[in-house]
Amino acid sequence: MKKLFFSIFLMFCINVFSNVNYNVFVIMDNNATKNVENISKGLKDVGIESLYSKGYAVHLTLYLTEYKPETLKTIKNTVNKIANQTKPFDIEFYRLRKTGGNWFMLDAQNNEAIQQLADEITVSLNKYRAKDAKVPDWAKSIPEKVKSFNLYGSPNVFTSFDPHITLLTPEDSAKIDAFTSKYDFKPFKSKVIGIGIAQVDDLGQAKNIIYSVKFKK
Repeated sequence: MKKLFFSIFLMFCINVFSNVNYNVFVIMDNNATKNVENISKGLKDVGIESLYSKGYAVHLTLYLTEYKPETLKTIKNTVNKIANQTKPFDIEFYRLRKTGGNWFMLDAQNNEAIQQLADEITVSLNKYRAKDAKVPDWAKSIPEKVKSFNLYGSPNVFTSFDPHITLLTPEDSAKIDAFTSKYDFKPFKSKVIGIGIAQVDDLGQAKNIIYSVKFKK
């Protein structure tokens, strides 16, 4: 009985006191999803199952960091306030890119609208982040990334903001090359129409959107 009580208490402590990763991202119109779906079909032809095919949400991150679980209501209120002051805008996806670590990205052109939105979200939510979060392993050897993380809880904000949709977490490099050698990618535009929040895994990916709000038209 004591062991059972201890186990329940331990699980309670883990759930209450552990940090959670919340990704605040833009919601786009269906054109982005249709293109990701087409790319995913091509990846399947070379034996790769995309994140989209596995049921992960299509998203373009504005600000991803760790929080205490009880801050979610405040995050929602902050996102609501910003969304109510933002109008829809276009973003152009212009290339497919394999990273050095064999992630596969659909890159978007940075523009004033998306950069300003990312900056505003970062500044507004930074005060609520968990200050005890640890620098990601991949960023530890890059001084400017470490500095950014210590200041803002993320290595990918402000001048390091890089708008993209993640198509694959680390995959077989040769298979990605086989796909890119024959896939006829055509740049396309999508309209940013809102902001979403999702709790994500250690690789920044999510299947379930916790909250979303549309921009004022």
